[in-house]
Amino acid sequence: MIPLQDIKDFCQLNHLDSGIPVYIYRNNTLLQAFPEQSACTYPPKHYIEEFAEMTDDIAHLSTPYGAYFVAVKPKDQTELCVVLGPANYIPFTDADFHTMYADYVVVQEDRKDFKHFFQLIPPIALSGLLAKAAVFNYFLNHEMRTHFDLLDSERTIVPYEHTEKQTEDFYQQKEDFQHNNSFEIESMILHFVESGDVDGLKNMTLQSSVIHSGTIAPNQLRQTKNIHIIMTALATRRAISSGVDADEAFQMSDLYIQTAENLNDPSAVQNLNLQMLLAFAQKVKDKLIPKTSDEALQRAIQYVLQNINCPITAAEVADHVGFSRSYFSTYFKEQLGFTLSAFILRCKLEEGKHLLQFTDKPLSVISNYLCFSSQSHFQTSFKKQYNVTPLQFRKQPELYGRGLLENER
Repeated sequence: MIPLQDIKDFCQLNHLDSGIPVYIYRNNTLLQAFPEQSACTYPPKHYIEEFAEMTDDIAHLSTPYGAYFVAVKPKDQTELCVVLGPANYIPFTDADFHTMYADYVVVQEDRKDFKHFFQLIPPIALSGLLAKAAVFNYFLNHEMRTHFDLLDSERTIVPYEHTEKQTEDFYQQKEDFQHNNSFEIESMILHFVESGDVDGLKNMTLQSSVIHSGTIAPNQLRQTKNIHIIMTALATRRAISSGVDADEAFQMSDLYIQTAENLNDPSAVQNLNLQMLLAFAQKVKDKLIPKTSDEALQRAIQYVLQNINCPITAAEVADHVGFSRSYFSTYFKEQLGFTLSAFILRCKLEEGKHLLQFTDKPLSVISNYLCFSSQSHFQTSFKKQYNVTPLQFRKQPELYGRGLLENER
């Protein structure tokens, strides 16, 4: 059993690190708040009562003004509950505060201090808040769970019903506050999908940035569903261009879109959208990065991926896993269907596509970074692999799919 003072110290350190308020309750009674604050900013009682009924060690709920709370309970001290929040993915607006005054029951003379307190809370996405909750859970329960384990409806408490008026007002507040930045974020997300970069996509979701796509629906729920449909269609195309079977990709697309249409909570649709992107990225990863249980092949693949900007050769990779070049090259092709040299080249060219799309570095710098013998060698290899020159790809990357290793098999 972890001493209460250690729990308090851990809560204080996490608040100092993140800026997110942390509260410790015992049987619904507040023991301590971090930071110290006026009682008017304590989480509303009805949310704490909802958490008291939670059946899992971790649960989260959303508020009418778009913020989230998350709670973590120690398995061996069930009377205790640590609550993090509220956290919002964009700063609270004046309209949010109007709703919050009613939710927190804030009297007129306290509203200035109340507003100042919440304006100091840094913006964070739900996935980021759940990631912090996972750290608390590890400390309290010595259990390894990630924020992706927690992003499901079974751990979501819905303490109120969204009315059409609430979702429309909330949607309009956020649209008025934020600018349209969808293109840059969308491009990065789809790059992670088409390159099978599951880890990159997971790391991106920890950031507070979100897609602001402009008004494309009359309310927030419909807006979120429409964004999901658009992202699913784009992810499907990118996955197919990366070699995923078209029939399988379209079946996945239909399933995710139909599932979204049956949801009534915008946050649930957002969670489904994340699951969809990760699923397509994993399919691409399975297609592009050889999947094998052979330990030597796994070590070789990881070595290539970790040293993509080094002048690695098939002989160096073979030596790394403890075999001769001739033996391991033959074994690699027999097991995976393409040569080790072809795999190294493909990985370098995939990194080249990323650099062409997301940086303004000249071809000479990119080719040198990837350790091609010359810029000409990079251009020739790129054109052979993708049937387009590097400069053509840079101008219109969305028009060109991914070349596979058919010629090298």
